[in-house]
Amino acid sequence: MRHDAKGWRRWTTRVGWVLAFAVPAWMAGGRFLTDSAGALTPVYALTLAPVLLVLSVVALAVPHRRPGHYPSARSLGLLLIAWASGIGLGFTLPDTGEGASSVLGALVGPEAEGAAAAFSNPLGIIMLFMSIAGCVLAVRDSSRPDGARRSPGDEDDFQGTGYFPVLDV
Repeated sequence: MRHDAKGWRRWTTRVGWVLAFAVPAWMAGGRFLTDSAGALTPVYALTLAPVLLVLSVVALAVPHRRPGHYPSARSLGLLLIAWASGIGLGFTLPDTGEGASSVLGALVGPEAEGAAAAFSNPLGIIMLFMSIAGCVLAVRDSSRPDGARRSPGDEDDFQGTGYFPVLDV
């Protein structure tokens, strides 16, 4: 069985374009589906959602500067983790105001508000970190020529000549 890495990257990139727009939309407007929007909903829509959207679009679009290229598997893996965390974050983001709550609190009940608040901060940190790392790796990997990787023989170029004056060699 042959592993088709480029086919997996192509498929994941196509799904990624959908997730790049759907996950920020979910984080910004998911609580409107449960009628639990409050005072913090516009803040989330103007801060968290655009950050994830911009990082995702850059990570997916930059490799396409060269025809036939897709983001690297490691950058796509990090973006998938970021999007999964974003979906969870959309469920757990707390809100304030009359009748406002997280989506999880609206679906399960007020007893889930504490758990939602406890999960939202770690999910937000993971989402932000993974989306930044995925974007940086996608940009960095797209600047390399095809198949160019640093080999163990290149270590001398990075570390110097290997001359040790103590040994006088």
